[in-house]
Amino acid sequence: MHVCPPVARFLALLAVSSLPLAPSRLLAAPLQSFTISSGTTTSSYYAAASATAKVFNKKSAVYGVRLATLASAGSVANIDAVAGGKAAFGIAETELLKRAAQGVRPWEGNAKGQLRAVLGLYPATVTIVAAVDSGIQRIADLKGKRLNIGAPGSIDNTYASALLQMSGLNPAEVITSGHSTAIAPELLQKGDIDAYLCIVGHPNLTVLEASAGKRKVLLVPLEESLIRQVTSNNPLLAPVVIPMRFYPKVQATGTVQSLGVRTVLFTSADQSDDSVYSIVREILGNLDLFRRQHPILQDLTPEQAARVTVIPLHPGAARYFKESGLVP
Repeated sequence: MHVCPPVARFLALLAVSSLPLAPSRLLAAPLQSFTISSGTTTSSYYAAASATAKVFNKKSAVYGVRLATLASAGSVANIDAVAGGKAAFGIAETELLKRAAQGVRPWEGNAKGQLRAVLGLYPATVTIVAAVDSGIQRIADLKGKRLNIGAPGSIDNTYASALLQMSGLNPAEVITSGHSTAIAPELLQKGDIDAYLCIVGHPNLTVLEASAGKRKVLLVPLEESLIRQVTSNNPLLAPVVIPMRFYPKVQATGTVQSLGVRTVLFTSADQSDDSVYSIVREILGNLDLFRRQHPILQDLTPEQAARVTVIPLHPGAARYFKESGLVP
């Protein structure tokens, strides 16, 4: 069959255009991945880290950066991971960040002076979940009982002994175990423990899981005298009331008073100003969307996000806050 020259030229062009593109044209540059060291998959840390990643990653192609949530044992592990360069970002309470920066237990002689704040987040609350049949209604009732205090590396585990001592208990009089809080509800329902202590944002999945089983549970309030003692000596801690409306299956025992400490998204001084600035801009620029990701974030304000004083603000975060008039 004879093909006229114009048609032949068209077919030739079509053939060339259908050839595979060179890799440099076909594939976009790979995104740089930054991890957020968080907590167990049922923790409020993990929820907050996932919310941060979800909101920021809507613009990941623009920035060439993608955030990924990394499960961990908790605050201490997160601080060590960021300070050691194993994670780009982490979440921890202000009290532990202060201790790390000062080189106080559990960082004696190994101060983490390179830590920098990115965003203030939600308050974490001291929460004690107890089986109703254990007879535990106040902290003093933990004497002789089996209490899970969270895995080593979590703030739960770090502060459990101090909390028991401040409550007038000798920690040796309590039978403690160091299992991850993620499996504490299962241990409680199986009868392996009588109660567990965790420091979490509310609502929290572990409390919901614990209350979903056949063994009835309650939340143990802290004594008013303990709350006054702790808050008068430590401005980073504040009185809080656990919102029981989130836990319809938890046996009501009246108002559950406790202690709360704010959590912080942090990084190291080595992190680039532009990457931190971009994260803060995307989160606060889409704050309503961010707050809708999880109820623990629903009350966060721009002022709270910018108000972190225990460690220095990262220059990238400070730049955004200054531009927004949130800090001088």
